[in-house]
Order: sequence, then structure tokens, then C-alpha cells
Amino acid sequence: MNKQSFKTKVIYILTAIIVVLLIVINKMNYRDKVELRKELVETVEETKDSKAHKLSPETPPPSLRGTIGLVIDDFGYRNDDVSDGFLDLKAKLTYAVIPGHEYSTYFGKKAINKGYEIIVHMPLENLSNFEGEDEFVLRTSMNSKTLQDRLRAAFDQIPVAIGMNNHQGSKASADKHVMSNIARVLKDKDLFFIDSRTTTETVAESTMEVYNVPTSRRNVFLDNESDENKITAQMLLLSQVAEEKGSAIGIGHVRPKTLKVLQKQIPALQKKGFKFEFVSSMLH
Repeated sequence: MNKQSFKTKVIYILTAIIVVLLIVINKMNYRDKVELRKELVETVEETKDSKAHKLSPETPPPSLRGTIGLVIDDFGYRNDDVSDGFLDLKAKLTYAVIPGHEYSTYFGKKAINKGYEIIVHMPLENLSNFEGEDEFVLRTSMNSKTLQDRLRAAFDQIPVAIGMNNHQGSKASADKHVMSNIARVLKDKDLFFIDSRTTTETVAESTMEVYNVPTSRRNVFLDNESDENKITAQMLLLSQVAEEKGSAIGIGHVRPKTLKVLQKQIPALQKKGFKFEFVSSMLH
């Protein structure tokens, strides 16, 4: 064998060895890449699990203890920080607007745009002297046409309203003539009635039932006394009634101290398992 032939064989052998080594190295790199990819995937999954754990509540949400309906009366008089404050409360609340005032129509639209429910807070004759809303108040001495015309005018002024409750009315809400005419209008317009129960002699709820008008009643007044501690106590009483009966309706007024209490008590009661609902979903 000459030197040239030997060199050629050596070159072939070395070339083959190099090719084999390159293949082995390439396979090793591929395995390394696969292992690296596996490690990255595992890291990402662990991170997801960790984030999911952090986002998940540490304790399950409380079970439903009761449903609360809140009606806040007397909107329409004011357009200020107090009325606007009620539009920032994080709950399903029902706002009752008195017709015949500067901001009656305006507030109704404003509250609806904010996601709240609006009803007419209709003035009814009181046993004591009644002042204000003379063109809307429903009196026991009025005939059926006058009563119905006044009520329709109130809904024309507050067109976003889907029901009503009574403003005062310790005399008129105990009068079957007045309440029957209210029921006829509400039935015709497919609206509901909440009995504020300003007198124990009220026939409002029972009259609505006769005319098949969806209705319900107030269980607790929140702020007969303008004192934060007493309003808080009434809110707790309302929650107790809701827990005992399954649901309860409270009525308050558009006042600074009532707003301050609700800002604290609504989230506190929600955390305890109480749900706030529009009164339109609490009718019979």
C-alpha cells in the first residue's frame, strides 16, 4: 500500500469519526434543549399555580343570611354632595323621588344612569298639617278623577319610576277610596306599591292585593332619629329581621348621617352574608 492510499484511508476514517461526534453532540444538545424546555414549562405551571392560589379566597364566601331591600326617600329636594353620595353606594338600592321639586326629574334620570332603581315618593294626606307638594298631594276629600290625574302627573314628571311608595299619608293610606284609586292607576301602568306604613291603620298593602298590584311593606325605619348610633342600630335590626324572615325592607332618608352609616354598614353586612336587592324583586 503506497503512502497516498494510506493517507486517503486515514482521512476517510477521521471524517467518519468527526461525523459521528457531530451527530452525538447534536443529539446531546437536542436533549439539553428538551430538558430545558421541560424545566421552563414546569416553572411556568408552578408560577400559575402560585398566582391562582394567591388570587383564590383563603376562606369561602359566606352563605346567604338574608336579603335586604333599602328604600331611600325624599330625593328631588337637593342636588349636592349628599345626594351624589348615595349614587356611589355599592349595592342595589331603590330611591324614592318626590314629585314637584326642582331636581325631581333630573335626579331620577341621574340615578337610573348610575344603575339604581327609582320609584315615586307620592305625597299622601297626613293626620297632622301637611305642607309642600300641594299640586300632587292626594287627599281623602278628592274625587277619583282628581286622585288619578295627580298620580299620573307624578309619573309623567318622573318617567323612569317603576313603582311608588307613600310620603307621609297617615290619613290617606288608611282610606280605601284613596288607595283604590292609586291601585287602579298602578294596575293600568303595570307598576308596584311599597307601603311605607306611616300608620298602623293602613289599608294600602291589602288594597293592592285586591287589585292584583305587586306590593310589599316596610319592616324597619332607619332614621326616625338623626343619630348615627341609632341609625346603625336600626340597620342591624333590619339585618336581624332579614335573617329571621329571609328578607326585609328598610326605609331611610337622603340625609348626611344616614349616608355615613350606609357607607359603613352596607359593605360590612355584605361581608357577613347579607344581599342587597332592589325592592322590585321583593314583591308578592
